Amino acid sequence: MGKLQAEDDRTLQLVHELESRLVVLEIVSMSALAMALDTSENADSDQARALAGLIIETVEQRCHELGFGDHARKAAAGYAERLMGTAVASLYPTTQ
Repeated sequence: MGKLQAEDDRTLQLVHELESRLVVLEIVSMSALAMALDTSENADSDQARALAGLIIETVEQRCHELGFGDHARKAAAGYAERLMGTAVASLYPTTQ
């Protein structure tokens, strides 16, 4: 196996490792978000909305600190919003 092939294999291995970690982080964050954004009858909806807003605001601030462009900021904010939506939907599915 040549040096270039070994480097490609290592890069692919690192990509798979990062993808695996991302899946774990998504599951943990969705579970934590679902609990924090409790949608049960006893939930404090104002608190949940404030937390969701704080998360989006923090994502946007961190993107600014990192010097992300508009496209990357929008992508990050959109991902955060989808993650929160998925978290709530997965723990509190609507019955059809």
